[in-house]
Amino acid sequence: MLLSAFLDSELVARPFVCVLGYPVSHSRSPAIHNAALAYHGIHVQYYAVACPPEEFHLVPALFKMPEFKGANVTIPLKEKIVSLLDSLETDAKRIGAVNTVVPDGRDRRLKGYNTDVYGFMKPLEPFGEISAATILGTGGAARAAIAGLAESGCKKIHLVSRTSKKHEMAGIYPDIVRVITYDDLEQVLPGSQLLVNTTPVGMHPGRDSSPVGEELIPLLKRKICYDIIYNPPETKLVRQARREGAKVIGGLDMFLYQAARSFELWFGKTMPMDLVRDVVIKSLDEMNMTASG
Repeated sequence: MLLSAFLDSELVARPFVCVLGYPVSHSRSPAIHNAALAYHGIHVQYYAVACPPEEFHLVPALFKMPEFKGANVTIPLKEKIVSLLDSLETDAKRIGAVNTVVPDGRDRRLKGYNTDVYGFMKPLEPFGEISAATILGTGGAARAAIAGLAESGCKKIHLVSRTSKKHEMAGIYPDIVRVITYDDLEQVLPGSQLLVNTTPVGMHPGRDSSPVGEELIPLLKRKICYDIIYNPPETKLVRQARREGAKVIGGLDMFLYQAARSFELWFGKTMPMDLVRDVVIKSLDEMNMTASG
């Protein structure tokens, strides 16, 4: 539903949270958050609200709605939304991007959070400290990955770009981040403990694609391979890496953990992870079957 239509609807008369972005029809966030809300008996509804560029001026009106309880923010609004907020927590300030808005206190001052950092780092906890990593892609998810890894003690991060132009995160962490091109991948992978894919290569419906050439896959042996794509839950890259004996992490983990952190910020409750994992997998299966049918 478009933001303009949502504001004119009866839905805003009852307690609500939403995800704002454009497009958002593919978002699985309503499925998991509504399942968690029902589990805890919280009488709030979560909606996907489309905000094309020409409707961005309506966002302040949304935030001022008496029943507004919070929002997730996705592409292309994660950076633009910052101008509408009263304050930012540390990760959001460092990255310059927000994916969670929380109305705080009696005066409902708007605070911006970036739970992508938490969501990215949580699945890595069992593997201990990462000293060297290679990250494919340079977008918002890559910025979250860099911030999380750098703050956790990672000493060397190779950021792989289609061009060799400078990246803002290299300016924030000049002693850690080095921007390289895909031509350099063969040289840096042997010295990296972790490979992260933050590009859309391999995402449904292009699930037969991989961002890493088949000739380089043997270099992933005994490394950690982390693909943040969650549809499909197991990408071609993950399958390739597992074949070589790599430890693998799928994007569903990051998606669920960043959502869990948002849920906790809004409601002070823990998200039922097993339940919402089943919900999102079923939801993805239904969405993909509908698209292919």
